[in-house]
Amino acid sequence: MNIVIRIARRSALLAMCLVSFGIISCERRPTEPELEEVLPNVVTLTLTEAANTSNRVSATWRSTANATTTMGVRVDTLVLSAGRNYTGTITAINDLKTPNVDLTAEYRKHADEHQFFYTVSGDAAGRVRFQITDRDGNNLPLGLQYTVAVSTGATVRGTLNVVLSHYDPKDGKRKDGITRSTESDIDINIPLVVR
Repeated sequence: MNIVIRIARRSALLAMCLVSFGIISCERRPTEPELEEVLPNVVTLTLTEAANTSNRVSATWRSTANATTTMGVRVDTLVLSAGRNYTGTITAINDLKTPNVDLTAEYRKHADEHQFFYTVSGDAAGRVRFQITDRDGNNLPLGLQYTVAVSTGATVRGTLNVVLSHYDPKDGKRKDGITRSTESDIDINIPLVVR
């Protein structure tokens, strides 16, 4: 009888431990969708001249809000040399959070749900050509890495629009490598000079 009671007590204790473990292990943790709601407020383009890797130029766009608004924006001018080719990267962080959130790695991790679009307007439109060089798992463009070809000619000015489209297959938004989505995690304008 004592043995049965001891076994029953141990079984009850084990069950309580398992229930406690289940409660602890099921505590609410940050999920990926919550992380996706964090938008960058600092976006930096860095370009390295292909023929002279010591020649590096960059431009940073910074906001007191996020990269889909115009609140408290400070932005550098991207200055490129005529007749040169560059390789480039883009980074995106949110430094309003503590600690800072580096979203670049998240865009790479979820590459099939993201794509950068680089559009040059103004007098520089015909002189500067961006070409995305990195791909997602479906061999579609991502845009964290790219090349830039700048044609020869006189000094011109323009604007570089950078958009990061977010695609959510659950909402029927599928990435095709060409079409922008209706949802943007980044939509910024950077002044551009070719000289």
